[in-house]
Order: sequence, then structure tokens, then C-alpha cells
Amino acid sequence: MLILILQFIFFIPLEISAEEPYVLMVSFDGFRYDYMDWVDTPNFDYFEKRGVKADGLIPVFPSLTFPNHYSIATGSYVATHNISGNSFYDKSLKQKYSLYNSNTVQDPRFYKAEPIWVTAEKQGIRSASFFWVGTEAPIKGVSPSIFKYYNGNIPFETRIDSVITWFRLEKDKRPQLILLYFSEPDKTGHEYGVEGERIIETIRKMDNLLGNLHEKLKTLEIYSQLNIIITSDHGMTDVNSDRLIILDDYMSRVEDIYINGNGSHVQLDHKKGGFDYADKLFQELNRIPHTLVWKKSEIPKRFNFVNENTGDYLLLADEGWFISTKSTLKEEELSLRGMHGYDPQLINMHGIFYAMGPNINSGLQIKSFENIHIIL
Repeated sequence: MLILILQFIFFIPLEISAEEPYVLMVSFDGFRYDYMDWVDTPNFDYFEKRGVKADGLIPVFPSLTFPNHYSIATGSYVATHNISGNSFYDKSLKQKYSLYNSNTVQDPRFYKAEPIWVTAEKQGIRSASFFWVGTEAPIKGVSPSIFKYYNGNIPFETRIDSVITWFRLEKDKRPQLILLYFSEPDKTGHEYGVEGERIIETIRKMDNLLGNLHEKLKTLEIYSQLNIIITSDHGMTDVNSDRLIILDDYMSRVEDIYINGNGSHVQLDHKKGGFDYADKLFQELNRIPHTLVWKKSEIPKRFNFVNENTGDYLLLADEGWFISTKSTLKEEELSLRGMHGYDPQLINMHGIFYAMGPNINSGLQIKSFENIHIIL
């Protein structure tokens, strides 16, 4: 029996069928909760009418790609699973983790919670992944039966064809759980923002992609046993150079502080010997407009963010504002037009959730829920 089951309210009891269920979970990176309201999306609508749709999917903090994909996979917050950003400094390992560094992405020491594919494989259930965060690392010594090392140049249709091939394998080699990742509409949102024809065009393309995926899935022998989950990791909001916060303009001793991250939020740590600057630094951080700042011990519990790697301070920008330093920005204007990573309570950070299949209720609209509850 497949151990990956959504919250019970979504599902029809498995006992009604003697056939083993299959699960395909698909992530459209950066697909905001309301994009479907902007353009016709007949293929997403098909899933809505025949399955479950949530008003939105609430990300964990920070509302970034790597933390949220790993939260979806583990059912845990950043405080537990350790992947606190797309890049972060691990103080116990004394090493920086970065999505751009394959050595760290593939290092199991960074991943502190057990993802669903490890649980499945340990129970004899085969899994496969086309680019899900964490699947490149042998976590607890276990990898998916089939997985790919990330290469963003691989066309989306090629990824779909691979999934179809995997579902057509002989039963003893066939995965029951497959994870599939697409980097859009996140890429378009970052480059062009959430206004205008560019994002509309990409939403249409993703709807067509979903339609192509579904048509190919329907040709499978196991289609009648297949439960399909469509999700995203976070939403998106507009940013521009008029809402740019340069920390050098507010901090008198930037050289005495480690600044980790940029964009929606940064973490700050005192360098050795720099604690005489602590009181003044906190005062300076509190004066930065369009931000909130907390000492580590005072970070809101609802963020579920604090672990051994957390900085001495967390500085969080208001929605649409972008934090950086002169050395990091390296140019006078901000090139990005869209950003995320902000407070998960902000509705523009919310993603999507659809589910359809033989073990899933039909025509059910539910309220927004946190993405850690997808997998029990």
C-alpha cells in the first residue's frame, strides 16, 4: 500500500480498490494563487472540476524555492529541516549551502528531515524525481530509485516524456511516486514582474503544458490508479529600483557584520570582536524604513524558522521592497522585476494546490492551507 497520502479530507478511502495507487506530484515554481483569474486556463479548470482545489497554498518562511520544496517533501518547517534558503551558511558544518553549488546540493549532511521518497524507498516503494529539491542527495543513505541531476536546459516536454517512460516500466521497476518540477512561471515573474503580457503568455504556456502532460498520462495502463497533485512553492510580487534598501546607507559599521542573503530578507551576525556594536546596530536596523527587525530570540514563533544556523538578527522587508548592499548589488538599479521570500501571510506569496485521481474527492473547493500538510 502506498504510504504517501494527502490529508484524509481530500481522499476517498483506499480500501474501495484492490489496485495499488500511484502518485505524481508536479510543481510549477512561482505559480501564484490567482494567476488563473487573469487568463483562461482550461486544463487547470479540468483538474478543479474533477478533483480538489485550494484557495491557495501557504508557503513556509522564507517563501523561497528550496525551503518550500523541501517542506512539501518532508511535512516540516525550516526550523526542523535546515534548508533555510536557496543559499545559507550552515554554522555546524562551517560551510555555505547554495543552489548553484552541486557539491552542497548533493551533500546529505545539510538535509535534517526525512523526505517522502526516503520513507517510501525504506518501505520498498519505488520513487522517482525529475528535479525535486533534495533528491540529488543520498539522505540517510537513500536516494530515489530514479532521479536526475539538475539541468535547467532540459526542455519541459522532455521531462514529461521521461515521466511517462518511468510509469511504463515493468511493475517491479515502476515507481509508485514520481516528483516533477518546472521552473516556470517563476523565471518569467522574476524577469518581468507580475504585470503585463509576458506573465500572461507564460501562464497560458503552463496551462498547455499541463494539458499535454495529462493527455500523455491518460495513455498509461496505470492511469486509472494515478493520483495527480499540482502545486507550487510560493507566489510572486513586483519589485523595482524605487523600492530598494541599501544597508550601507543605514549601518555605520557594515564591515563588522556578516550579512547573509539579500532580497526579501537578510540575516546578520556579529563578526568576532564586533559585539560592542550590538546595541547601536539594533537601533540602526530599527530605523530602516519598510522593514521589520528581530533579534534571534524574538523572531516570531509562527515563522518556525529558528535553528542553530539562524543569524543574530533577522531583517524582513515589506512586500515589494528589496534589501541589498552596495557590494552585492554592483549596479545602481535593480534588474529583477519580481520577487518572493516575504512573510508567508501575505496573500501574494501563496501558491496553488490541485489534486485529482481515483482516491481523491471530486469537485471539492477547500480553504488555503500550509504546504507542510500536503504529506502526512
